Parts: sequence; C-alpha cells; structure tokens
Amino acid sequence: MIDLSDADLLGKGSSRECYVHPEDGDKCVKVTYSANRTITHEEMKHYRRYIRRGISWDMMARAYGFVSTNRGVGAVFSLARDYDGEISKSLDFYLQPGHESLLSEQELRSAMAVFRSYLQRERIIVRELKADNLIYQKLGPAAGKLILIDGVGNNEFLPVANYSVLFARRALKRKWKKFEGSLLSRYPGNGMLQRVVEKSPW
Repeated sequence: MIDLSDADLLGKGSSRECYVHPEDGDKCVKVTYSANRTITHEEMKHYRRYIRRGISWDMMARAYGFVSTNRGVGAVFSLARDYDGEISKSLDFYLQPGHESLLSEQELRSAMAVFRSYLQRERIIVRELKADNLIYQKLGPAAGKLILIDGVGNNEFLPVANYSVLFARRALKRKWKKFEGSLLSRYPGNGMLQRVVEKSPW
C-alpha cells in the first residue's frame, strides 16, 4: 500500500489526479477520482500493446503497472525531469502569455517536428493531442523535447489504425492537424506558435 497523503500533487484532470511517487522521485502515480474507473485500464491495454511491440519510450511516459494506494488503485508512470532536476513543465505552461521568453521559436519548432516524427515512426495512436497532455523536458539551457504523458488510446469507431501502418499514419495526420488548430485557438496571441504552425509540413 502506497500512502499518497503527503505526496506532491502534480495535476488534476477531468477524472484523475497525478502525484509524485512518494518512494521514487522519477515516477508518478495516477489515481482515478471520478465515477468512470475504466479509463486507466483501457489506457493500459494500449501501453501493453506498445510494450509488446518494443517501441522507444524516448518521447512517451513509460507505464509500470498498477499499485494499491490509500486513494484507490493507481497506475505508475515515469516522471520526466529537466537537466537541473526540476520536474518538467507542460507545453501549456510554455505557451501561456508571459512565458514566451522561456522557450525560443527554434526550440519549439524543433521539438514539435521531432515529436511528430516519433509518433509516426513508432505508430503511437492517441485519443487527442493537447498542450496539457505534453510536457517539454529541458535537456539543456536551449534544448529539449516533448513527451506524451496522457491521452494514449484510440477513440475511432473502427480502430484499424492499431493494426495497420497506413491507417496509423492517416490517423496521426488527422490528429496532428486538429492539434495544431486547437493550439492556435487556445493561444491566439502567441505569434511564435503561429509562425511554427504556419510552416508545418502538414
């Protein structure tokens, strides 16, 4: 049993809370608090598929299975930290007004391009790409990468993208275009983001 009473709360979504693992600072524990208890189990099915495929976990949080906690069953995932040891912040944080100077246009452009290639190469299927489901891990003062921490799964009516390279690429392209559109809508005053999206190959 893991006691989360004094664990640091990393964030709270529509159905889950995420805590720093009290026994391992490089992991986190996601606990469902809503009535819908199936989301984590459905998500873990996709993670197990990726584990069997032997994908690279370079840009996606790695799953380590379930644990018992004083707040219910929790799912354990890797927790990204920046080069200085600080817990990596979400892409949403870096795109908010007033934070523009914390991430250069070149850093953002490079990180998005490399992440897009990673999703395509590893055939990672997501329910939805959102800025708060991605973290930007700073690898140095002027370098970093995006890591997917939530939203893994396939919500399409016919989930053929799980089994077909062609359909996986098509699904990713649709999701990515929707992601870019959502970024422009959510951060309308971010000129750096607009320039990056305008030059996107998709």
